[in-house]
Amino acid sequence: MKRTIIDISRDQAELDFEEAELSQPFTFPEYQRNLISDRFLADLIDMGIVAAVYVVFVAMTYLQMPGGASMDRRVAGIYTIGFLLLVGVYFLLFMLSASQTPGMKLRQLIAVNREGAPLEPEKACIRGFGYFISIVPLMLGFAWAAIDPEHLTWADKVSGTYLKKI
Repeated sequence: MKRTIIDISRDQAELDFEEAELSQPFTFPEYQRNLISDRFLADLIDMGIVAAVYVVFVAMTYLQMPGGASMDRRVAGIYTIGFLLLVGVYFLLFMLSASQTPGMKLRQLIAVNREGAPLEPEKACIRGFGYFISIVPLMLGFAWAAIDPEHLTWADKVSGTYLKKI
């Protein structure tokens, strides 16, 4: 039986893992841990704003339904999906316009890039997508900050951004 040995060492450089060991993480876990309560309150404020607007929308559409129509599981599911989309759009638009939502502004927080500057449109869009993937699985992406070693949410991790106190 013939054995073939493939050697790629001459075509591929060795990976330098020492540089990664020496570089510091882009956030400071203790600093982020101190912001968890502010982040939670900011998220509650933002969800309250979106929920209030959405309740008005649901009430108006419910009143416009034909007389025999009822609120079944299918309609409730459509309303739930609409709410999740509204929350995602809410966060995306506020990240694009000001790098902070009204809840974050009240809690004096702002989303920044790794250098500490407000978000560019590309990073804001990625962070907005991160909010959406944080929201869909029952807000687990936000709760993740409590158990993450760096205390970052999924939106932070996806976009390479974090929150700082202003």
